[in-house]
Amino acid sequence: MAGLAFFRDEKREVLNAEIFTQAKEVAEAIAREGKVKSSQFRNYFAELRALENRFLKERRTDPERAFQKLVPELELLKAKLAYNTRANGPLKGANAFVGFLDEALDAGKRSPEDFLAMMKYVEAVLAYFYAKAR
Repeated sequence: MAGLAFFRDEKREVLNAEIFTQAKEVAEAIAREGKVKSSQFRNYFAELRALENRFLKERRTDPERAFQKLVPELELLKAKLAYNTRANGPLKGANAFVGFLDEALDAGKRSPEDFLAMMKYVEAVLAYFYAKAR
């Protein structure tokens, strides 16, 4: 994620279409690894979607404060992700998924625009994952 930019322009108005090619590759790697169930992926995505909805609602009145409140929530989600990788955790050995989501969450913390682009990216990975998962 660090090497792949979400946007084609500096103003962060035009998405880089390559993120969707990357999303497909990441989803295939997650599916190949076979350590993540679709319900586990869906649970993380549902949490992200709830954060996104809250962020969109709050940014109508105070955009800067809305993002300031969002960043710690993304950090908390990273902590939950780490907790679930413990020795007997549900994501033990799910390196492709954990790496993808960890990097995506970091990218989402860069700016409000990056967060919204990250949501599209994660949604694309989820869609491609569903297409590949058995």
